[in-house]
Amino acid sequence: MGSSGSKHVGDGSIHSSGVEDAADERRESGKRARARDRLMDRATRSYAKTSTLHEAENVENLVLFIDDDLRETAMSIQRIESYLVDTLSLLEQEEVSRAEVSAHVGDQKILDHVDQLNETLESLRRRMARLAASLR
Repeated sequence: MGSSGSKHVGDGSIHSSGVEDAADERRESGKRARARDRLMDRATRSYAKTSTLHEAENVENLVLFIDDDLRETAMSIQRIESYLVDTLSLLEQEEVSRAEVSAHVGDQKILDHVDQLNETLESLRRRMARLAASLR
């Protein structure tokens, strides 16, 4: 920690002690602001079951699979968003070449990410339907 009261944290950013303490407190409460953070937290942190899920029978594994689908879907969306941001950056360049645009368009990974998004969304919808059928 430097003399200004700032310190580096694991993500490479610098936070003042007060800001970091507030962020740690928010994380402990489970009320993180970003939806993606909350989705990812469910893989590594315990979370309170709602009374509705507590009353449902044999849904524990189903909820774990739903959590996996949520995370996979979020990661696919993040990758697609990254492609969109890269596309915007390309369009905003002072000079852009045919080769750069062709290379960007030819990147087949984006199609894989769209396919993955479709698969995980379909899986999520099926599992949510199964969960709905299990609820009273």
